[in-house]
Amino acid sequence: MDASTSLPTTAGHRDPHAHSTEDEHHELGWWRKYIFSTDHKVIGIQYGFTGLLFLLFGFSLMMLMRWQLAYPGQALPVIGKLLPHIFGAGTMPDGKMTPDFYNTLGAMHGTIMVFLGIVPLAFAAFGNFVVPLQIGAPDMAFPKVNMA
Repeated sequence: MDASTSLPTTAGHRDPHAHSTEDEHHELGWWRKYIFSTDHKVIGIQYGFTGLLFLLFGFSLMMLMRWQLAYPGQALPVIGKLLPHIFGAGTMPDGKMTPDFYNTLGAMHGTIMVFLGIVPLAFAAFGNFVVPLQIGAPDMAFPKVNMA
């Protein structure tokens, strides 16, 4: 009998009902891994990234205010013609900032920086990423509630 017609040996036999010894782990897609994750570290990174985006937006509002202080009564150079379309024609006539709009920017800057930037970074991002590691927990108790 040659090797091509021989019966399989016991070592080479695969039982179809036996457990597989191969690792059947597959990588999650980017959308599922980073957007709909229940891993505490990924949720902490999500809070951190979102907090940094809001800090950047608050910083841009502060830069508009600084431009007004540096060059009072002049139109904003690049975005001066776009802002009346975004915020309304009464807020920036001819690209120049009105005093009421300056006060509005100050209030929005402070609120966004504190409540949408610093608090999520300090408590949510740091707490979700580090606290489960420090207490030795494998994961958060209710990760889907935390994502809401």
